[in-house]
Amino acid sequence: MNHRVISSALFVLSAMFLTGCGDSLVEMAMAWEFLGCCGLIILILDIIAIVEIAGSSRDTTAKFIWIIFIVLAPFMGLIAYYVFADRS
Repeated sequence: MNHRVISSALFVLSAMFLTGCGDSLVEMAMAWEFLGCCGLIILILDIIAIVEIAGSSRDTTAKFIWIIFIVLAPFMGLIAYYVFADRS
């Protein structure tokens, strides 16, 4: 999968959270539809990242550490993976 598409999706998701700062952020958090949509997007991106990690040529320990990090901290794990991981 194209890494620019995934990075762009993460950027858009981050922008959705950051543009709602102030009173409207509280209103958005109260809307279950918004939270469900964001959760679904994060879940899909998590699955894509885990599949990419599992199919990579890294050693098993590195794969395990990245997968655990993404599972325990889904949003921050995705950002860290796509920014810091060597995917070449």
